[in-house]
Amino acid sequence: MRMNGEGGVMKRVVALTVILGSVLTAAPPSFGDEGKSVIAGSGTCIPIVRLLAREFQRVTPGFSFDVPASIGSGGGVHAAADGTVEIGIVSRELKPDEGRLGLIYRPFARTAVILAADRRVPDAGLTRAEIAAIYRGEKKSWKNGRSIVVLTREPEDSSIDTLKKIPGFAAAYDESIRGRYWSILYSDQEMNRVLALTADALGVTDCGAVGVEKMPVKALAIDGVPPTAENVRSGRYGLVKPLAFVYRDDRLTPRGRKFIAFVLGDAGRKVLKKYGYVVE
Repeated sequence: MRMNGEGGVMKRVVALTVILGSVLTAAPPSFGDEGKSVIAGSGTCIPIVRLLAREFQRVTPGFSFDVPASIGSGGGVHAAADGTVEIGIVSRELKPDEGRLGLIYRPFARTAVILAADRRVPDAGLTRAEIAAIYRGEKKSWKNGRSIVVLTREPEDSSIDTLKKIPGFAAAYDESIRGRYWSILYSDQEMNRVLALTADALGVTDCGAVGVEKMPVKALAIDGVPPTAENVRSGRYGLVKPLAFVYRDDRLTPRGRKFIAFVLGDAGRKVLKKYGYVVE
């Protein structure tokens, strides 16, 4: 299952133009106003941040938040820095140039990056060597003999960066991109939707999204280690990425401060843990 690289890039450009256009038309936040605070950025963060915003609004009437479609971690950083949105959301550390933008970086959880499969496949896990072999196109079948349908993400994706901790994966991934071996999906939401609908699929997502979106997939163990919250905390499962808020302190409204305090407090931590996110 392959996808033309130029078509995929064009699709992403069009999608981001539409998303950014809708965000840029939103009025900049002001202290104490009665409108909505806009929270935007990483697709990995979106499912849980939307859920947290709904729970916050339930217990704190009169506050409202808009969490639009993904503009990526980089989009969230720059939108927060220039005041387009009140709070950015990211699923990685800040890059050196982003660290000079005057933003506060507030981690609120970690999530396991996983290789997930159609729940009907017999395989419960893969070795690191098998993962690299799959991306190179050398290992082609599940244990039942059915072809593995590989769904992957673009080179800038934070989950792909995390998977590059697997020995041999970076070279195998780069080879697959040059050869246009696999279908490239350009957002977490697109990946999760296609992964949930595709027979014999193998895709990259995260444990939190699987929990929040109730995806009908199985999270595969790697070298016999399943991606549980306990294994993340102990360090046995090392494919993990942070989820964080980024914002300008001088542009944060009272409701924005209250929301961040809610997420970092006991009520927010309870929600995060319920859906498989790891909080310290």
